[in-house]
Amino acid sequence: VSTQSTGGAVPVDLFWSCPRAWRALSKIAIPTFGLISKFHLNYLNRASVSPSTYHLDDLLRRFEKERRPVITVSNHMSCLDDPMLWGVLYRTKRLLTGWDQVRWVPGAHEICFEGHPAKGLFLSLGKTISCKRGAGIYQPCMEFCISELNNCRPIHLFVEGKVNETRELLRIKWGVGRLAMDSSRPPIIIPWVHRGMDNVLPLYHTIPKIGNKVSIEIGEPLDTAPLLKDCQRFKFSTLATRKYISDTVEWELRKLGKIIDDRHSVDPR
Repeated sequence: VSTQSTGGAVPVDLFWSCPRAWRALSKIAIPTFGLISKFHLNYLNRASVSPSTYHLDDLLRRFEKERRPVITVSNHMSCLDDPMLWGVLYRTKRLLTGWDQVRWVPGAHEICFEGHPAKGLFLSLGKTISCKRGAGIYQPCMEFCISELNNCRPIHLFVEGKVNETRELLRIKWGVGRLAMDSSRPPIIIPWVHRGMDNVLPLYHTIPKIGNKVSIEIGEPLDTAPLLKDCQRFKFSTLATRKYISDTVEWELRKLGKIIDDRHSVDPR
């Protein structure tokens, strides 16, 4: 993975020698699969997003205008969470014309980039970054994420670190704390939780199913600036600060989990 910004680098070894070709192909792949995902979840399944009073895309545009870096975080229930859920969360305009502001997402190297080369190609064109499990929070993948945040390009993290088909959130990884601490400007963190994708594509299945209900609950944006100031005021260590940020994010996701479980179980859609 290159640690440079995407203005002149590509996050896959195969394309280091031809970044323009990679970028051109990615600008075709993202709207194509984004629109397919939008159709599949909205029409072949039944997707709903709450609260309906605002759209995630509207939040992203607001922070883009303010030049605030954004990290979105969520649970991870299916191998198709990404890209399918973004087909619902992003407006069509962003999918078609907003390539620079479509999220980057770390993906486990042994799952996403090992094996058949076509799989790694497909995922890299969808702006997936190779992340090695067990390599810690200072690996090249994380440096790349910080570089993108410093250029106000959004990052998404599946903070559990793996697919988890249960509704009980796993202890989240501390990478989100490291990104919040080391970005040049304190990022906004937007949590969201979803249910139902484990029925659309259960673990170890390869063909997406239809006729399932999918629910998404978007939380309030979390400004990390006051959190980091609190840590400085109380003279937290680097480790304690990272844990404090990560624990705060985990708490917000757990609150959303309780809300969405009630809605997902009674929503007649």
